Amino acid sequence: MRKRKKNKVRAVIVSFFVLLFVVATVALYMPLRPTYSEAEKRELTDFPEFSVQALLDGSYFDGISTWYSDTFPFREIFINANSKIKSFYGIGDSISGFVDEMGDDIPVIPEVPSDGETVTQPIVTDPPTTEPPDKIDESLIQKLSSVIIVDNAAYEYYSFIRSTADGYAATVSRAATALKDQSRVFCMVIPTSIDIMLDDNIRKNVSTTSQDEAIKYMYSVMSPDTVKIGLYEPLRAHRDEYIYFRTDHHWTALGAYYAYCEYASAAGFTPAPLSAFEEKQFDNFVGAFYNDSGKDPALEKDPDTVYAYKPDGNISLEYTDKKGNKNKWPVIADVSGWSRGSKYSTFIGGDQPYTHIVNSDITDGSSCLVIKESFGNAMVPFLTMNYAEVHVIDYRYWKGDINEFAKKNEIDDVIFLNNISATRNKSLMNTLSVLVK
Repeated sequence: MRKRKKNKVRAVIVSFFVLLFVVATVALYMPLRPTYSEAEKRELTDFPEFSVQALLDGSYFDGISTWYSDTFPFREIFINANSKIKSFYGIGDSISGFVDEMGDDIPVIPEVPSDGETVTQPIVTDPPTTEPPDKIDESLIQKLSSVIIVDNAAYEYYSFIRSTADGYAATVSRAATALKDQSRVFCMVIPTSIDIMLDDNIRKNVSTTSQDEAIKYMYSVMSPDTVKIGLYEPLRAHRDEYIYFRTDHHWTALGAYYAYCEYASAAGFTPAPLSAFEEKQFDNFVGAFYNDSGKDPALEKDPDTVYAYKPDGNISLEYTDKKGNKNKWPVIADVSGWSRGSKYSTFIGGDQPYTHIVNSDITDGSSCLVIKESFGNAMVPFLTMNYAEVHVIDYRYWKGDINEFAKKNEIDDVIFLNNISATRNKSLMNTLSVLVK
């Protein structure tokens, strides 16, 4: 009996190591290794380039380790399975590394009255109302750790983090001060759908910070050399329109257009009407919220439509990818045959480190530089109708000095265009800060 038990234990151990060996061998098979994650909407890590310096400081082997784990064969299947299991317990993955929590209190904003004395006024985030609330069907509400799903739409929680908000304000201010003799510096903090689109009676019972007050605070501590553009109320005024996706965290091109109109007013030019653009339509889009929710059936059965507006004129685009290769690409690409989760990439070739767009019909030498994450992609096509050159830097992937770039290229207008969730992400804000010397 004892011998039989020992043999069983040995068989289990041998089987385990054989399985481990087989999995490791399969994982080394290069053609099976993915290069893009559909669930995470990003390109996966490349195999590191060899150098003596990288070998000596250990970064070469660290790079191999990261590549091995990041491009593991069938990783998408494992990620989707993990999300599905988490969804059974009401757990979701965050869009920007955020776990649902109240965060920091928003400081009071100094106000300067007519007599010149500085006073402070308390921030009121939920003004009292005498109207009875509408009855909400609680069965249509699902609260997960990173998103709330109401009927067929998902919304990401927002939590104000003062240290990162202050860091973002300081970075923008630093650029505005350094460039004030050459370029105008604009800042547009984009609110997300939870504050704009979510029913107010549901919104006030959700543990999420007021984005309106958070944006006001960030603008209040930015340098006066910065032109701050408020988007909260203008977007709220259009909340009955299709200005945010339901299955994804981005705004739609229509939402970006209304922001472009606000920017045009601040910059002193007349925005091009929507009729000046050719509308494109790409159906059956499901985005990051769909994956965050563990592929919630309510989101899957009612996918989004990506509308894009192609600018008219003699316009060319060239982007530099993450490997340094330059590629010609349309401002609005036909993505009708692309996968369901990739259709937001119709705008300006997606998330590239650097993009340069030239409108040859405009000969006044005007130029702008957009500093953005993926939210900015949908707005850039509109700017091509007003500037001879549009430069776009995605600070998550670009390397260099933004101030030096603006001076060298004689940029007229620098636009910091970020959604509010990015301003609470410490890693992103540190990455941006390094680029503004």
